[in-house]
Amino acid sequence: MIELSEVSKSFHVGKVNQCDAVQRVSCRVATGEVTILKGPSGSGKTTLLTLIGCMARPSSGRILLHGIAQGALPGLDSAGPLEITSLPERFLTGIRRNAFGFIFQQFNLVRGITVLENVMLPGYPTGESQLAVRARASELLELFNIARHSASQVDLLSGGEMQRVAIARALINNPEVIIADEPTAHLDSRLSREFMEIIATFKARGKTVLIASHDPVVFDSPLADQVIEMRDGAVISHGFRA
Repeated sequence: MIELSEVSKSFHVGKVNQCDAVQRVSCRVATGEVTILKGPSGSGKTTLLTLIGCMARPSSGRILLHGIAQGALPGLDSAGPLEITSLPERFLTGIRRNAFGFIFQQFNLVRGITVLENVMLPGYPTGESQLAVRARASELLELFNIARHSASQVDLLSGGEMQRVAIARALINNPEVIIADEPTAHLDSRLSREFMEIIATFKARGKTVLIASHDPVVFDSPLADQVIEMRDGAVISHGFRA
């Protein structure tokens, strides 16, 4: 479980252009469930995802991981919840690499290298053998039916194919939590529904999924166990589905 308590994030603090991107958000994300952060652009969804995914630190409040990432890194206490808001950066880097898989709105694929090499990239810093990482990357490309493009440059792929590569890359280190930021923003309705079918396979495998989206295909999906609606950095509604 991921637990947020009174989490806030401000930028340019004390200046005339101070921006309170996230304001005193408290919520819980259950293990193995799909949680949607719903809201318009600028509502704080993406900022909240970066805080949960250890890509930024909150200005105040606490974020605790219950049963996630403990024991995965040397020096981390495996007993009890892990408060990530106060951890040194070296631990946050390891947690990002081992516990979270990220699917970005722009896909962030590296041009000039192959599809297979893109999927393998997050596996290199783990110290695992290149042969093992390559084998797992090939399996993921087979899973998402894009193995035929493994030797292709990513520039030659369609939007849907690029997203499948991005999803395979997010899974290369077998993360416990999948974080997706506006993953259907540049996809048509058919590909958006196809993305949610992939999310269904994650859920069936017990993955915890967090998605920020203003797409009805996503936030109205029956896969969502929890929908958190945000506006102006704050939670304005919070609902669970049976």
